[in-house]
Amino acid sequence: MSDEIEVNATSKYKLDYIVTEGKQPPPEIHGDVFDRQRVMKNFDQQSVEQQHVFVLGVGGIGSSIAMSVVRMGVDTIYLLDRDFVDASNLNRQILFSLLDIGKSKVEVAAQHLKCIHNLRTNIYDYHMDAVTNWFCVVEIAKKCTVIFNNIDYGAVFDYAVNSLCKSLGILYVAGSTYANNIEINLFSGLLNDPCWACNNNTNDSFKFNIEEIENRNDIQLLLKEICCISGEQAQSIIEECSRELNLHQPSVLQLSTLFMPLYQHKVLKLLLPQSIQRHQSIEFIPKDRSFPTRTVGSWIGVCVSGACLIVNTWIQYLMKTKNSNSDPNQSFHNWSQLNLSMFNGGYDTVGFPNEQTLQCCPICSNAKQIAEQTSHLEKDIST
Repeated sequence: MSDEIEVNATSKYKLDYIVTEGKQPPPEIHGDVFDRQRVMKNFDQQSVEQQHVFVLGVGGIGSSIAMSVVRMGVDTIYLLDRDFVDASNLNRQILFSLLDIGKSKVEVAAQHLKCIHNLRTNIYDYHMDAVTNWFCVVEIAKKCTVIFNNIDYGAVFDYAVNSLCKSLGILYVAGSTYANNIEINLFSGLLNDPCWACNNNTNDSFKFNIEEIENRNDIQLLLKEICCISGEQAQSIIEECSRELNLHQPSVLQLSTLFMPLYQHKVLKLLLPQSIQRHQSIEFIPKDRSFPTRTVGSWIGVCVSGACLIVNTWIQYLMKTKNSNSDPNQSFHNWSQLNLSMFNGGYDTVGFPNEQTLQCCPICSNAKQIAEQTSHLEKDIST
């Protein structure tokens, strides 16, 4: 590497300054690749370089998120995806080319990041299914400061990742894009802050259309075919529910009103912070029957701009927590939605801060119970 290029100026020259309003930055370090973001008002480059980022899913949003955080100079990025590059991905998933069709998304993404975009970041890639290899997700998450969840599996998977973040006290960031719409979620993972489950539920993931379940006698086969529920733990929960309800061949009404609500209760209990890190697999969760991307469409504008806005939300939160001049009473928007109108040139936005709802949110309630139990235990040990 040329002496004129400096990718580690922050540590080498101890550049821990933050430029505040009305102040001028110190003289530029020749060759410092991060100088232009370092000198932004209230920007903490040192904090960025201490981040360990976990990107779940490197498709339309995840590939652009990965590129953005690597360009910013985070310490480490972990990429995980099970899919392969398809021709229909290429109009919006910017880390892939025509030559990559049929190859592992995550391996190609890591290769292109290393060859083109990387400045100082350690890059690791994992070609695997997050649901069936949940224990790997947990072990990687333990090394990280933030998880970007871009896997389109459904609400219960989002619930699980959110619970994992809450149990570890790390940031949960998620986003989705389709057509011209962008949605962004950010939750701190801190004990007294809200989480994804405070204002979202999983009820629809456990519901069926009557046509889906008519004339179906085998519950286990039904759940596997309709919502990909499988594995030994799923079988155990199904048997437990059937035994408790004394229902071995439930009617359509019994399946909808008795069996599935009980199954949901048991599944969500297994996904609480107290037990979320213990599972080898979470194949017992349902996959949402979501609409295919082709029914609404997607394009590079919404994916790349959406990813950049998601990363920006994370960065603004980081900078807010580091900025001593920020108003501690000013709420941070945990949820934002943006519509990119292609026809009148305008952008419609909406966003709001969420409140913690301990009475309604089992994840936050359970996290607080764990904290109280730990506190009592530590007091007992000290006395």
